[in-house]
Amino acid sequence: MILQKAYDFFYKYYVVPGYDWVDTLTYGLILAFTVFYLLPKLKNLGFEIDKKFCISILPYILFGATLRELVDRGFGWYAGHSTYPQNFYFVSPTIYLTMFLITLAALLASFVLAKVLKRQYQYFFAGIGSALAFYNIALAAGNISRPETIFLVAGSMAVSLILTYGLVRRCKFDFVYREWNYTILLAHLFDASTTFVGLDFRGLVEQHVVPNLFINWLGTAAVMYPLKLLVILPALYYVDLELPGEEEKFKRRLLKIVLVVLGAGPGIRNMTLLVLG
Repeated sequence: MILQKAYDFFYKYYVVPGYDWVDTLTYGLILAFTVFYLLPKLKNLGFEIDKKFCISILPYILFGATLRELVDRGFGWYAGHSTYPQNFYFVSPTIYLTMFLITLAALLASFVLAKVLKRQYQYFFAGIGSALAFYNIALAAGNISRPETIFLVAGSMAVSLILTYGLVRRCKFDFVYREWNYTILLAHLFDASTTFVGLDFRGLVEQHVVPNLFINWLGTAAVMYPLKLLVILPALYYVDLELPGEEEKFKRRLLKIVLVVLGAGPGIRNMTLLVLG
């Protein structure tokens, strides 16, 4: 009886696709443990988070963000994996774990290749990710049915950028221009724009627990813009304040990469869904 109840609980909250308070909190704790405990250990391998690494990780963000929607539609190599249990590792939030493992495996393989071939690991790391991302992008590009959505998102993004720029200047939020912070802000405004267009123009439904509360309360996904600013601006200020200088550079930049992924990932995934129709 106890085992059956435990199985039912696990199946309901961790296997069935979608978000609820239980899996949201659970995966949040796993993310915190990974970021603050596991990933910093990469520093012991002589690993450094610099501009080359940031560029080389971009293909993995593109690959992971487009993967879910392509799997759902069964395009290309993903045919036959659009339903449970075949899609378990490709739906949110499990896909974050899948992408973490793929990226980590590619990174470690790149370190090995770099040592053997006496080259910088970033070239191998970027090459593996680019091959994965290119396939997904080509697959998505060949199945676009709603190209007008691109202009809706671009217009919404432009308005949000103008308003945010005015806010940053008026309030003298100079920290936005420090070390990659503006990139993080752009990623989350892009996510907000795709959510706004998807829900208010296309009638889609928000899956995440917290945003859904505010969207249902106010009746518009435009609330995502102030929500993003209320969370991201203090987060950026706090990260720079608490992790200053060279001695904390690795952890600080690691957190910023995570913040980029949390914004760009859902945004690209939403954009893929919108243009595919």
